Amino acid sequence: MTSRYNIKNIFISAFLLTLFINTHVKAEELEAILAWSKRVELSTPVSGIVHKVFAEPGKIVAKGKVLVQLDSRIFKADLKYAKAKLKNTNEQSLEAKRELVRQLDMYDRSMLSEHDLQIAKNNFSSAQAQYHQAQASLTKAKLNLEYSAIRAPFNAVVISSVAIKGQIVAAEVTPPTLVIIAESQRMLARFHATTDKVNSLVIHQGVEVEVAGQSYQGKVFNIALEPDKLKADHYAVDIIFDTKEKILRAGQRATVDL
Repeated sequence: MTSRYNIKNIFISAFLLTLFINTHVKAEELEAILAWSKRVELSTPVSGIVHKVFAEPGKIVAKGKVLVQLDSRIFKADLKYAKAKLKNTNEQSLEAKRELVRQLDMYDRSMLSEHDLQIAKNNFSSAQAQYHQAQASLTKAKLNLEYSAIRAPFNAVVISSVAIKGQIVAAEVTPPTLVIIAESQRMLARFHATTDKVNSLVIHQGVEVEVAGQSYQGKVFNIALEPDKLKADHYAVDIIFDTKEKILRAGQRATVDL
């Protein structure tokens, strides 16, 4: 009789423990919404005509991959001209320097007036200024050629692309957004919690995220310092996680297990 009573108590205790654990776990599960870990709108600071568009919505692109290419012919021509200009001004600067040295020698031998010496100095200064201006123009031409290609700043997924071949890009007015990308293979699961719950979390704390029946290991990435606009007593918490090369979408529902 005693043995049966003990066994019964053991089963009851195990049942109560399981019930407590399940209740506790459910209390630690919070509903979340997926968001991009990085979302960037790409444009270009130079004006030109769209020559090629490589960005396709949903396409995974590696860091440095060209997404949109403007017609580069004018930029290459400007670069070639800038190089020639620099070479020419360098030669003029060297000649002005040699002339100044000759004039100084003549002045030291009292064969040249101060006025003529000053003219030689002014010519050298002018030649130097033109040389430095040519250097700046060459740097600008190189950058313009570089900017004529819009590249992925990190491994990304293309969200949308509005660039069209033949489109005129007028960067002087307002640089238009040509491509929108987000970081690939990393997402945020965002949930809102009360002050007590938020205060129990720490940055980099391990957290499990479940999306469509698939579990992912993540960590606390950001804890808001200001409350949500719609819920004054709730703060946003972002969990960052690796998607294991699976395509997930912003706005998908998820569950965060703390």
